[in-house]
Amino acid sequence: MKQFYILALAGLMSFSAAAQKVCAPAEAVRTELRDVKAVAPALDGDRETIWATTFANCDEWAFDNQNEPGIVLDWECGPGLAPSGPAAIAAINSATADDGFLMIDSDLAGGESGLGVLENAWADLVTPFSTVGHPGVAITFANQYRMWDNGNSDGNEYCLVEVSRDGTTWPDLNTFEVSEGFVTYDEMEGPVQARWELWPDMQTQDPVANPTQKTFNITGIAGDQPTVYIRFRWKGIWGYAWMIDDLEVFDAPDNDLTVGNYSSYTATATSNLYEYGAWAQSQLPDTLTYAAEASNFGNNATSGVFGSLDVNGEVSVGAPLAADLATGETDTVYVNYAPGSDLGMVNLNLTLEMDSIDADMSNNSVSAEFEITDLQWGRDNGEVSGLAPFDGTVDYIQMPLYQVLADVTVYGVDVAIMEGSEDFTPVRGFLVDINATEALNEQYGGELTSSPEIALVPGNTNDGAGEITWYTFVFDEPYEAVEGDFLGAAFEHYGGANVQIGEAQDTEAQTAFVYGPFGSGQAYDWYYTTEVPMVRLNLNPDAVTNTNEVMASEGFEMFPAFPNPTTDNTRFQFRLDQAAAVTFELRDITGKLVEVRELGTQPAGMNNFMVETSAFGAGSYTATLVVNGARITQKLMVK
Repeated sequence: MKQFYILALAGLMSFSAAAQKVCAPAEAVRTELRDVKAVAPALDGDRETIWATTFANCDEWAFDNQNEPGIVLDWECGPGLAPSGPAAIAAINSATADDGFLMIDSDLAGGESGLGVLENAWADLVTPFSTVGHPGVAITFANQYRMWDNGNSDGNEYCLVEVSRDGTTWPDLNTFEVSEGFVTYDEMEGPVQARWELWPDMQTQDPVANPTQKTFNITGIAGDQPTVYIRFRWKGIWGYAWMIDDLEVFDAPDNDLTVGNYSSYTATATSNLYEYGAWAQSQLPDTLTYAAEASNFGNNATSGVFGSLDVNGEVSVGAPLAADLATGETDTVYVNYAPGSDLGMVNLNLTLEMDSIDADMSNNSVSAEFEITDLQWGRDNGEVSGLAPFDGTVDYIQMPLYQVLADVTVYGVDVAIMEGSEDFTPVRGFLVDINATEALNEQYGGELTSSPEIALVPGNTNDGAGEITWYTFVFDEPYEAVEGDFLGAAFEHYGGANVQIGEAQDTEAQTAFVYGPFGSGQAYDWYYTTEVPMVRLNLNPDAVTNTNEVMASEGFEMFPAFPNPTTDNTRFQFRLDQAAAVTFELRDITGKLVEVRELGTQPAGMNNFMVETSAFGAGSYTATLVVNGARITQKLMVK
């Protein structure tokens, strides 16, 4: 698993009562990148295929370029291809990759010739196909791509697909915008669109699924034609790579809405409110907004497009779009909803609807979920997608950001330590004021409070499957956060031994950060990451740090439970200075009392008892020993 990190802006915008959107990156670091699970909307499997290729026959394609002098770059076709530049991305993970695909490896060419040289290369289909009898035509194909865009989203990269009726009338090779990609075959007909851009809104190193399916309605130029040609074009200045496979031309329906590339259960693009996988009750607004792109893939204009949202079985309906969507147009629908306040999962499913009957409802829906919690607050969704950092022996800080919407006390941080981390390695958790001027400018800029330095206790790691074991780091002093605070939940490893934490789902740029030697030449600085580090805020006033130390109070000591974590049972030991009445309490992560045991009067000296845990659900528990009213608490993990 590979990470990429992008230099954080010195002038990161602060969060006030209404969160402000942070800026685009000032600089980025070119690195190897990991794959992202595909999330493209499905296409109807019953559609009629007009023509298709898996690129097993490369003789169907011809390659040419108008690169500037000094650059040696062309498209390639065949099996066994893979990017091989200095920061190579993974090869395409398409269904038929083994028999061949198209690839242009800009990273390899740019790495050999240097920056600043324009690349303009294309792959032409030399043998046309016919669409006679098919008035509506669409194309779909699998892609693997990552945008570099000169490291600062400067707009120099274009991935284009172009269409021609005769193989000679194409958009101008010196132009790259969709608006410049219209051609005229007949004066009566007028200009028709012949160019489509795959990622017009992408920014530097935005996460992309491998593969990503791209689909376009090309009816205007390709409907009911005796010959149709296709061309793929790349324009850039030392990018990564672009790969294409499994091209299919099929009948486009008259009426077909699809969910576009953007959806958010907080409408984050306009509200600037982060999504939280574990949303603390105290921070959850009464009303949220689900936003999703609606794209018209059909041949007809669509009217009355709106979103219908199911929230745990309760349906809310949003206002329809003010204007019709023409073929190929995209707009965003919004649905307000009440998430409720009951602890547990909030399951969301948004469906796009319109006045006409949709020919394919399989691509009309998008789903999401989050958990309402009371003692934990997490940006991550609780599912491990990878280990961070790639090299766990370096010194680093991992830090997702949190927007405080109501006053709350933060007692510590909970971290998903991953399997393979070395026992007894010193680490710590701390809290950062992101509104502070020094935050993200200095290594410890804006630090508010910290846990002690803790040696990792064995048996508290995660293998990436099942329930997460959270390692708690309690702060020396709780932090009283107020509405409008902008906080970073930080975990620090000092390097040397291997320590890695989990990272979860993708997130927006400038909302999660790392500090370490992740820059060019291993430069130390703050960088942002687009995978959420699994570092949560702990809101539990009874939270205790995972430690193997003996815990003592006046007149008695409590020893670490063994085994811990446990599955079926665990043994507790304690020592009394003198005979005393003893009570044992066990609470789950929500604070619910799951077991109380009155042990009666116990003699002075060492004592022990067994707790059966097989009936308990997996997760984190707090075990408390009460002796003559005094209490000692330690953490117990049940797997």
